[in-house]
Amino acid sequence: MNDRYAQTVGFVVAGVGLAATFLDWPAGAALAARAATAFALLAAAAFAARRYGVDAPRLDLLAGLGGVGLVVAAALGVNAATAGLPRGPALVLLAGLGAVGAAAAAHAGLERAAVRAREQRLVVGVVVSLAALVFGSLLASVAVGLVPDTPVVSVSVNTAVASAGYGLAGVAFVTWYDGGIDVSRPSRRDVKVAAVGVAAIFAVHYALVGLVVLFDLPQTTHSLVETARDYPGILPPLVVLSYLAVGPGEELLARNGVQKYLYGAFSRRGAVVVGCLVFTAAHVLAYAGTGATPGAVLVTLGRLFVVSLVLGATYERTDDLFAPVVVHGTYDAVQFAMAYVAFA
Repeated sequence: MNDRYAQTVGFVVAGVGLAATFLDWPAGAALAARAATAFALLAAAAFAARRYGVDAPRLDLLAGLGGVGLVVAAALGVNAATAGLPRGPALVLLAGLGAVGAAAAAHAGLERAAVRAREQRLVVGVVVSLAALVFGSLLASVAVGLVPDTPVVSVSVNTAVASAGYGLAGVAFVTWYDGGIDVSRPSRRDVKVAAVGVAAIFAVHYALVGLVVLFDLPQTTHSLVETARDYPGILPPLVVLSYLAVGPGEELLARNGVQKYLYGAFSRRGAVVVGCLVFTAAHVLAYAGTGATPGAVLVTLGRLFVVSLVLGATYERTDDLFAPVVVHGTYDAVQFAMAYVAFA
């Protein structure tokens, strides 16, 4: 008999989301806050009913719907903020994601041990990603202090060394859990997956750009692109580094490291989604540091999450780093090249 642990977790998370609706929200987000309250109550009620014996698996789906509603309401609240991120929408967003995860585990019939394994591996993945970010940043700051203080040199060195730091952290992590580095001679299938991945990532990119324009959503750009507005000369080296450093370093950590580690508790597709959430969260500072509104940062991170699903899928299909590194490197290189054409 299922111990209903997932429903218990979902009920607690939904309760946190409900409490967060009574915290500070932007002045123009009153309707979003009320909607969040309703969705939190829906999720909590569905989880509670399942927790206390109601034999209706569809209630797990209803709880998941409540979680999705929390995410949407939180996004609307964040988008209404003009300066600073209010606590209410931020906590509701996290609670919504947690409720969706709990509902997925409940619907799959997972018991306590399996859910705890997911929780543990997710926490480890987040901690490792944050530690890698700090490690890479520290290495880069030391390296930048040893080279001439010119934008082209300092930005190139910072990017290359930071990416190498992420890759080293990925190697250490994979070694720790005995996962193995997935690098081999590319097969025809690897090349085909890489080619399809490149086409797919740009198709997704431009579809998302179209949605942003259609709904007039705010957005921001990477801090490197903002720097390039004043110093476009930094961009040609970044095109090269996209293939030699950024793609390999980030994919070794995010895919070979975190995503593969998540395979131990999630389904492979689930690991792709959760791994991409962790990957996206690791980019928060790169976009939040541009002075953009919270809504613009959230929209941009949302786009990054969807785009990164292509990277996760290419790794999942091949179990090798070749395809995701090529797709990632090409995507970044094209973005930097287009920025150079625009700014030079």
